[in-house]
Amino acid sequence: MDMKRHLKSALKQLGFDKPRKAQIIPMNTLDAEQDAIIIAATGSGKQIIYETVGLAHSDKLTIVIEPLLALIYNQVQTLQEHGVSVDYIDMTRSKEDIDKILNKARKGKLNFLYVTPERLQSHSFIEAMQHSDIFMVVVDECHCVTEWGYMFHDAYLHIGDFINKLKHKPVICACSATISADSLNIIHDSLHMDKPAVLRSDLRRDNLILLKKDVTCQKKTLEERLEFRIKKLCKTINKYHKDGSVLIFAQTTTYVDALYNILEEKYPDDVTRYHSRIKPERRKKQLLFDFLQGKGKIMIVTSAFSMGIDVPDIELVVHFNAPISMTDYIQQIGRAGRDGRKAHCVLFYDQNGDDDAISASFIKKAKKQSPKAAKTIKARLSQVRDFINSNNCMVCDILEYQGQHEVKTCKRCTVCAQKRRNSK
Repeated sequence: MDMKRHLKSALKQLGFDKPRKAQIIPMNTLDAEQDAIIIAATGSGKQIIYETVGLAHSDKLTIVIEPLLALIYNQVQTLQEHGVSVDYIDMTRSKEDIDKILNKARKGKLNFLYVTPERLQSHSFIEAMQHSDIFMVVVDECHCVTEWGYMFHDAYLHIGDFINKLKHKPVICACSATISADSLNIIHDSLHMDKPAVLRSDLRRDNLILLKKDVTCQKKTLEERLEFRIKKLCKTINKYHKDGSVLIFAQTTTYVDALYNILEEKYPDDVTRYHSRIKPERRKKQLLFDFLQGKGKIMIVTSAFSMGIDVPDIELVVHFNAPISMTDYIQQIGRAGRDGRKAHCVLFYDQNGDDDAISASFIKKAKKQSPKAAKTIKARLSQVRDFINSNNCMVCDILEYQGQHEVKTCKRCTVCAQKRRNSK
């Protein structure tokens, strides 16, 4: 299947000579003004699909809705480097800035506008968009509709209401690597999509080597057990960190800060961090840009860094604590090996109950806001535990969770390696 000339031209402007095979049908579908749900592996270039189509219709506006500011900054920076007319609205922009951006959109002088879902509830934003010529609304990382919408970010459940308020129905593009089979209809209905094409491609990532490591320690105090875990972390970094970047996920901001203070001493000038409590916002933004530009090779983060960030050379992802959901885990390991090279993803877990204590605090906090949210978190944690305790190939388990039945084992994960040793 071929692409039209205006799509090829847009793709070239973004720095690509030709599309990947799995990108052609989604590009043609959106270009033909049909709604689409795109399910493709992390690192497969989903953003290139909607950026190419949006750029091919540069006389109109494409609104991109992202769950995290880190994602917005990353994509806006990339588009600006290719001379695309793009802007974003977040809490760091002044009222004067926002008025200028909205005015530009109304006059048809803006091609892409990046926002978080909360922005869609602003009266002045809705009014400006009603007077703008919009070609497409993109809901990137659309699994957040079901993952976050029913918990702490109910703005996700109102995206469809915003679309309904526009004078003309735009093309709707929803994409993610982690849409479970039972979420599809909820996403489709919630976003008020019109008979969307559901476009799936192979979710396998053969360059990722998945490992799980038991870091249970018999020491009595939490401090001693953490010291033991940090030693294991340093050993892992020394073993797998060569010339690329390292991403370490911790469950809380307190853990991120503690790890940062310790690793900063061991790897001077190489360590940086990112989480929601870093203030002011401009400093947080700078830390992110530094990592994106390769200034700090070891980044310690919370899940605020788990989606869509495109740093090509991440060769190691470590989960210092067990993740809170399978979706989080898949998104987070998806940051690794985006340059196609081999990358290791190491998941720490314990049988002391230390990670369970963190999870219990999340559940307790959620219960105060919503019993349903607490129940959801419990169910997701149970899936993570099942994954950690499973004797199946880790890759097969992940693909099964994503709705792709796979019988071909990876032969390289911890479970496959163990079975190979046992059979000798």
